[in-house]
Amino acid sequence: MDKKVKEIRDKKELFDRLMVAGKTSEVNQEIAMYIEKNYNSIVFMTADKISSEIGVSQGSVSRFCIKMGYYGYNDFLRYLQKIISSEMTILKRHSIIDKEGDNDRNLNILNQEINNLKELQGLSQSKEYQSVVHLLVKTNKVFLMSNRMSATLLPYMYYILSRLRTNVFELAYGTPAWENIELEAPEECLIFTTVFPRYSRSLLEKMKKLREKGFNIVAITDSRLSPIVNYSQFSLISPITISSVFDVYSTPLTLINLLMRDVSRNIPNIDHRLNKLEKINENEHSFWI
Repeated sequence: MDKKVKEIRDKKELFDRLMVAGKTSEVNQEIAMYIEKNYNSIVFMTADKISSEIGVSQGSVSRFCIKMGYYGYNDFLRYLQKIISSEMTILKRHSIIDKEGDNDRNLNILNQEINNLKELQGLSQSKEYQSVVHLLVKTNKVFLMSNRMSATLLPYMYYILSRLRTNVFELAYGTPAWENIELEAPEECLIFTTVFPRYSRSLLEKMKKLREKGFNIVAITDSRLSPIVNYSQFSLISPITISSVFDVYSTPLTLINLLMRDVSRNIPNIDHRLNKLEKINENEHSFWI
């Protein structure tokens, strides 16, 4: 099955696929109608939960998702959440989650995270991933830039990358450093950004300006349909889970860790630098033990 044909671009395409799959049997029609009316809530539900709500078997739900072009229910959820994430406000999420049992909501999040993490193996072996590693090693200056909740990933990356190499900068939105980044020489810089729903308009506008000025931009985002793809030289696609009050970022965080691992492998004389850092820690008694 070709994954490229499975991405749902918008709700119209979702409803079209539901209608086509729903015509294949009476059971599938019931499932299609339920999903159409409750698509916002479904990303918070396990396959067992949705099957009991409709009154069909769990296998019927899985087979219906396969009819739509997916590997199964969890695979369908991963693509469904990409098109509804922009309309899932915190208040709406909370109202849905509040009606669920603890076991249902926990299983759904954990199942999705397990499936998300499995995608990283293929990504870490891609040419695009290797190109990003090369840029993080070779570019003179690396600027980490993001906004709103997407920016919460960058302090972790900055902490590690700044220990592996020099000239790493984390720019906070609204600061003079953020505003003045255009004064840097684009050919010497790499802009690294994280962009997840609900996509920050101010961040995207900034990335558009930087791209127009010739800056190289690398992004970690959730979908090939993400607006940052239009402005980035390389986009690493990392799925996230939205079936909680706030998005779950464990998969992109793991991706960043993999990047830092491979960056360290490609920096000449990295052992010497890390040894110097360790001696600083020892001299300053940085750790309790």
